[in-house]
Formats: sequence, C-alpha cells, structure tokens
Amino acid sequence: MALQIGRAFQDGIDELLSERGAMFAGVFIVYGLLSSVVWASLSQAFTELFLGRLPSDAQVNQAAMAGSTPLALDLPLAVTGVGALVLLILNEALNIVAIRAFASDDREPIPDNVGRRLGRTVVVAIAAGILTTIAVGIGLILLIIPGLVFGLLFFFVRQEIALNDSGVIESISNSVSVVTDNLLATFVLAIVLVVLGFVLGGAVSFLPISLPPMVLATVSTVFSSVVSVFSIAVTTVAYLQATGSSYTQDTESIGGL
Repeated sequence: MALQIGRAFQDGIDELLSERGAMFAGVFIVYGLLSSVVWASLSQAFTELFLGRLPSDAQVNQAAMAGSTPLALDLPLAVTGVGALVLLILNEALNIVAIRAFASDDREPIPDNVGRRLGRTVVVAIAAGILTTIAVGIGLILLIIPGLVFGLLFFFVRQEIALNDSGVIESISNSVSVVTDNLLATFVLAIVLVVLGFVLGGAVSFLPISLPPMVLATVSTVFSSVVSVFSIAVTTVAYLQATGSSYTQDTESIGGL
C-alpha cells in the first residue's frame, strides 16, 4: 500500500483531537516543560562553572548570561546531569508508547500492549538513535546534503523498533527500504512536519505583544510538545500505510525486557 500524504495528515489530526491525543499532548507538555527546566539548568550550571574558571578581569556579567536561560533553576551540575540522562531515557519510552498507542486498533486511550518489552525496546531505540545521529552528523559535515539524505532514510526507525521489535541494524535497514519505496511521499511528509514544527515552535516570537522571557519559553515549549505528538501520530499512520501492516502484538509479554 502506498503512503498517502493527505490521509496520513487527516488521520494524524483525528488522533490529536481524540481523547488519546489529548492525553499524550498533556503528558508531552509536562515532559517538555520539565525537560526545558533541566536542560536550561544544566546549561546554566556549565556556564557558571566555565565563568568561575576565568580570570576575574575576564569574567562576564552572569546576570546577563542568566537572561538567556529563563527556565533555569539554581541546581548542582551533578543533579542536572543525572536529570538530563533520565529525561533522555524517558523521552524514548514516551515515544515508543505513543507510537504503539497511535498504531493500535484498540480505542482505549492507553491500549494494554503499549508497555510490552519496554525496557529492551528503549535500549534498542537509544542505540539506534546514537548510531543514526552519528551517521547524520557525519553526513552534515560532508557538504550537508548527505546528512539530510540519511535523516530522511532513517525516518521510520522508531516505528520499526516500537512496532516490530526490530534490532538496531534491522530497524535502520527496514526504514531505508520503506523510505526508498515511498521516497517522494516521505520527503514531502518530512518537510511539512519540519516546517510545521519551526512555524508553531517560533510562533510566539511574532506575537504583537511583549511577553516576559519565561512566558515565551513556556508557551513555545507547549506548542512544540503538541507538534511532537502530532508528528508521532502522522509518522506512525504513514508507516502503517507504507508497510500495509497493523499493530496487533500479543499482550502476554507485557513488561518483559
């Protein structure tokens, strides 16, 4: 079955406006705000550590530096570092659960099988994410275009891992195969989602009223989180279209690693 862009976006909108979509939007907003605070705090902690090692006559106004991280809290570097690591793992878990939920025919907001072998799947997803990020990074260094091509070819890696229990290399290989079979449609889909993310994520910057930096950062995070949920829904629907498959995994192995 070919990937149908219009149908993928329509189904994605329907999912976002459903009870399931609203629930995941709420969860991702909370995660996004928490993540923004932790990463801003980590950045501030690194900045303060760096400034503290500068000669006194070369130090920068720390108050001015703090203005660039309005959501930052005064936390120890070790605490923010551990928090950032935990959030990276949680991010993969949330993405996997969301993919499985949006792929399921079960109309319950959280189908019973979304937590199946979650620990093992998260580990595979992190490993695949590291490998693909390195490949895309190298490609970007090599005249940018190869990196963009790699990014497109890896478009469905998470769906492969979440829905088919694919391993690292298998998920990458299968994603490349699905994308090349639906190259133009996948390219258009990816471009639209990226543009949508940029537009809505930065929409608050174009408001005709002046807002405090903390409010701007918070609203931007909320918009970006909702777009993330919509993107997961659309990408998952598109993957199911392109592969002609459905997610009906056995629920007996829930919780296994």
